[in-house]
Amino acid sequence: MRALTLFLYEAVTHPGKVGALFPSSKRLAQNIAQNIAINPPGLVVELGAGTGAITAALINQKSFFHQLIVIERSVKLSRHLTQRFPELNVIHGDARQLHKLISPYTSFPLQAIVSSLPLRTLSPCIIKNIGAEINQVLIKGGLYIQYTYSLWGKPSCPSSQLRLIHQQWVWQNLPPARIDVFRYE
Repeated sequence: MRALTLFLYEAVTHPGKVGALFPSSKRLAQNIAQNIAINPPGLVVELGAGTGAITAALINQKSFFHQLIVIERSVKLSRHLTQRFPELNVIHGDARQLHKLISPYTSFPLQAIVSSLPLRTLSPCIIKNIGAEINQVLIKGGLYIQYTYSLWGKPSCPSSQLRLIHQQWVWQNLPPARIDVFRYE
């Protein structure tokens, strides 16, 4: 199944879990990847990778291939990601189990989390659980990057220990998006 067809299928059949009608644009993906420095070395986790638009940007721009762990909740999208990136660590799982999912890889610190999760459609309880997981695994000074289609609203932040440090608007995306970059304190 082609990536766009698969994405549209998932968006229509599970709208609350996908949160978008179209995959992220290359411009949005590149802008997200540019927020992550490659030093110090550490892991980067992508939550809700979908068809892999942001995954590809992370691999291409930052050479994070061996540092990147991708977590996707959808079985079909996980399979697609495994086929598209056969040497990448793709985990079928839920962000509410983040510390368990990445425990085999914790020989390196977790320096950044890139989230495509539709936080605005999730219940406060689920968001709180995801925040607790982030607090368990992200190093002090680590980054949490979330994008949203709510251009002017308050940033969605799953943890009170995350501080907003940067925002960027990406108009070359359908729909336009805002990138919120937080630092873990």
